[in-house]
Amino acid sequence: MMCSKKISMVIAAFCLGFFCEMTALAQGGWDVWTVYLRDGSRIDAAPVWSLDEKVLKYGMSGKVGEGKHLRRSLIGSMSRNVAARESMKTDSAGNVPPALPEGDVEKDLVLMGDGRQVSGAVLIRARTDGSGKIEHFSPVLVQNGVETDLRKVEHIKLAKPKRST
Repeated sequence: MMCSKKISMVIAAFCLGFFCEMTALAQGGWDVWTVYLRDGSRIDAAPVWSLDEKVLKYGMSGKVGEGKHLRRSLIGSMSRNVAARESMKTDSAGNVPPALPEGDVEKDLVLMGDGRQVSGAVLIRARTDGSGKIEHFSPVLVQNGVETDLRKVEHIKLAKPKRST
């Protein structure tokens, strides 16, 4: 009797572990971005669909590529995988990931995973393949006319919006 209870518990634990693993794999595998708002609060956004001159679109509510909307003017900066970065102080090569710079910037600033910094207006949009098909789950950062895989970006610091006179 006691042995059958133990076996039942082991089987239940195995099934539960297997189910949880399948659920984790079904989550999509996209990066989680921490969005720091100008009011000092922060939100986690996954997946990030797009960032244009007016709005950031993220999350899985609504149609693919739409999600939730957040006004760009409310965003101070965005950092990729903050939780992972805090638990892992170095990358696989032993390098310390670049830190988010403090203070305001005149132009949008992007910090790449390799430490390079690039200034200029930032947009994020879905990649298009060679046939023109939109690949919503592969966003690219567009800056100074150059497309960069969003997975190569560590931080995006947005310039303060200009006040209209």
